[in-house]
Amino acid sequence: MTIKQWRSLAKIFLICVICLVITFANSLSNKVSAANELDSHQIIERFENIKNKMAKLRFCNNESCFYRNVTSKIIPPTNSNPHYTAEISAAVERPSSSPDLADYHFVYVNDRWQLTKGEEFTDVADYVFIGDRYEIYSVHNSHTLKGNLDKAKEDSGIKSGYLPLYYEVLDHGIER
Repeated sequence: MTIKQWRSLAKIFLICVICLVITFANSLSNKVSAANELDSHQIIERFENIKNKMAKLRFCNNESCFYRNVTSKIIPPTNSNPHYTAEISAAVERPSSSPDLADYHFVYVNDRWQLTKGEEFTDVADYVFIGDRYEIYSVHNSHTLKGNLDKAKEDSGIKSGYLPLYYEVLDHGIER
């Protein structure tokens, strides 16, 4: 064989190696993509489980406080936000004449859903929760109450859906 033939053979061999590398890379990429899709399905399913447990909560002494029309929205990671985020919205049934509303916000970090904040709006008060802190603005006395959820739970002073969501459905706001 001449040098020209050896070079042609070497080029063909190199092209074959490149094709094999590309095929292997695509195969690996498809497996990673399928695994991510499965993980995505499990992440969404776990959030739906939290939502379903929340929808069954009763958070007043007389069992008349519960959620209606519970809906959720899950936002997959993006380039600007590397985590799943989610929201649960619901109407809150309480022994009052006006409809109350609740919105709760979650983020998926360290393989767990975490409750980051929530708002509840009633005819007489607005509740704002950020992690384990709360602020309640009451129209009755134009006063804002602030505090820590552990203390509020101990005192049993707040009739809010955020507390049982934070402590009973979740473990201090983190998925069990």
